[in-house]
Amino acid sequence: MKPDIVIWLVRDSCRVVDNPALNLATQIANERDAFVIPLACLEPRRWADQQFGMPRTGTHWARFRSESLKALRADLIARGSGLWVSAEEPVYALNRINPSVNVIKVVCDRPLATEERLENARIEAEGYPVVTHDVDDLFRFEQLPFELDELPATFSKFRKIVEKKPGLAPDPPVEMHELTPCMEQPWPDPVEWIETFDNQLSPRAEVETYGGETQAQRHWNTYLDAKALSHYKQTRNAFCGPMQSSHLSAWLAHGCLSARKIWSDTLAYEAREGANESTYWLRFELLWREYFRWYARASDWTLFRRTGPNDKDVSGDHNSTRFAGWKTGHTNCDIVDAAMRELNETGWMSNRARQLVASHLIYELNLDWRLGAAYFESQLIDYDVASNWGNWAYIAGVGPDPRGGRIFNLNDQADRYDSDQSYRRRWLT
Repeated sequence: MKPDIVIWLVRDSCRVVDNPALNLATQIANERDAFVIPLACLEPRRWADQQFGMPRTGTHWARFRSESLKALRADLIARGSGLWVSAEEPVYALNRINPSVNVIKVVCDRPLATEERLENARIEAEGYPVVTHDVDDLFRFEQLPFELDELPATFSKFRKIVEKKPGLAPDPPVEMHELTPCMEQPWPDPVEWIETFDNQLSPRAEVETYGGETQAQRHWNTYLDAKALSHYKQTRNAFCGPMQSSHLSAWLAHGCLSARKIWSDTLAYEAREGANESTYWLRFELLWREYFRWYARASDWTLFRRTGPNDKDVSGDHNSTRFAGWKTGHTNCDIVDAAMRELNETGWMSNRARQLVASHLIYELNLDWRLGAAYFESQLIDYDVASNWGNWAYIAGVGPDPRGGRIFNLNDQADRYDSDQSYRRRWLT
């Protein structure tokens, strides 16, 4: 008789602590006297040059995800479980083990965008029941005070509704359920992809961003212990400085740390150190992230079309010369060039810099905004589909911005946030 198996499909949730999907998989397995098999797939679509001739994934993201999966595997092994890493799409991996096990449920996070939604549909079409959970959202779907097709058209409206809704708050971080012991390995030899990436963190990176849950918590604790949260709003727009912003984005994007945990820890910090506008502003930014997650789900495939979810006609071509200059940091606009060179070298740039280089590509170089979004996808260490494509659509004026786009005066911005030109000197010399 084939053993019953519950698959925990790991997408962007590389952690064991405060992971509702893992807890749900464990609960189902316990109720059915089944085993939990954690499965991480390498998503072949990420490696193909499918977007305007650019790879979907670059070395920075791959290094961080490799480190995160190694750490996750070690954590699971320490708890008597393990991690199956497959080079295939989930449905093919499931079909390969199907002859030897009975997959009774596939548990995963709620899809963020079109590809994840279609992936779940393919799994179900093969006869594997899928159940989803809001793993990396602040709010569960059931908590939202509106239907998804009634999502407010702007972030401001969304924020006001959720902040004023009585009793609406993120769930506290959940304790981890005890895992069932790992069964004898039922799958083919594991793919050692996560051992093959020998890319190193750039020595020019200001913050040591290594993948994994332990690394995430260490960085977050260091930030809190330094009391940097108390001046977050005043310093978050700086182009550089290890404590100027939280630098949590990579760990959030790969799910090494949950937004709920950050929210909860921020409230505890306020109780201990005192609340101010800065401590609130980190939660404000988490609400922006939350809005883009639900916006991506509501928009589905329209988020990726030229006219965006608003179906608004915009200009912009695919001139290869102008685009190459932007990508490589040779635009003759010093703040843009500095930021793009930092991105290429480290996989990261500040939020303010991201807005400026996007404004330059769209409104000064007159390029299709999707070229910029796709290039960011290929380079960012902290890429996530909702924040990246949502922000680019917002800047381009085809997303959730009633003003019709965001055009920045780059010289004024550079003078304001890099008045001593230290950032530009660092990356242009």
